[in-house]
Amino acid sequence: MLTTLTRAQFEEASRRYVDAHSGGRCSEVNAHPSGWSWHEHPYVPALGYLSRIVILPRPSGGEANGSEEPEDLIAVDDEATAPLPPAQLTCRQYVVYSPTFEVPTFYFTLHDPSGSPLPLDAIVESALFRRHALPSPDGNAFALTLPDSSLALLSQGDHPTLGTPSWYFHPCHTSEVVSEILAESDDAGITDELLRWMEVWFMVLSNIVDFFAGSQ
Repeated sequence: MLTTLTRAQFEEASRRYVDAHSGGRCSEVNAHPSGWSWHEHPYVPALGYLSRIVILPRPSGGEANGSEEPEDLIAVDDEATAPLPPAQLTCRQYVVYSPTFEVPTFYFTLHDPSGSPLPLDAIVESALFRRHALPSPDGNAFALTLPDSSLALLSQGDHPTLGTPSWYFHPCHTSEVVSEILAESDDAGITDELLRWMEVWFMVLSNIVDFFAGSQ
C-alpha cells in the first residue's frame, strides 16, 4: 500500500483522476469533484498541477454574521427596490505536489468581482468551506491555526509552479490520514491504487472544503 507518492506517481495519479472523473458536475454523496484539468509548466519539466476555476456566491452581511433576516419580513414593493443578487467570488483551485511531504497539497485563491483578494476572515466565511469547519481567525491575517496547536492549518504562500500568491493547507498529516483510510477500507478488489489514492485524498479534504459549492 502506498503511504506517500513520488512526483511521477502524483502526476500519473492526477491524470488518471481527470480521466476517471471528467464528466459533468454532480453532487451525490459518493461523487468525486470534477472539472479538473492537468497543466504542465511551459518550460520546466515535472512541475505539473491540477487546476479548475469555481464561481462562488458571496455571502451577504447577514449571512456572514449569522443574522440573516427572514424572507417574510423583507418588504419588496417593486423591481426597483428588490435586493440585488449577491456578488460572486472567483476561486482558483489547484492541487500541487509537495516534495517535502510527498503528497498532494491544495492551493487556492479567492477574489471579489473587482479582482481584489479576500482577507482571511472573509475567506473563512466563504462558501468554499463547510460551515464551522474552520476556527475563527485569531488576529493573524496571514495564517489560521487550530486551537492548542503551534502549526498553521491554513497559510499564505506562493504557488510552487506559477509563483503567484495563494493560500494552502499544510500537508503535514496527509500521508497518515490517507494511509489509515486506505488500510481500513474494503478495497481488496481495487486495481488502480494511484487513482484510489487521489480519490481518498479528495475525500479527506472534503471534510473542510466544499468542492461542490458554486459553479464551474
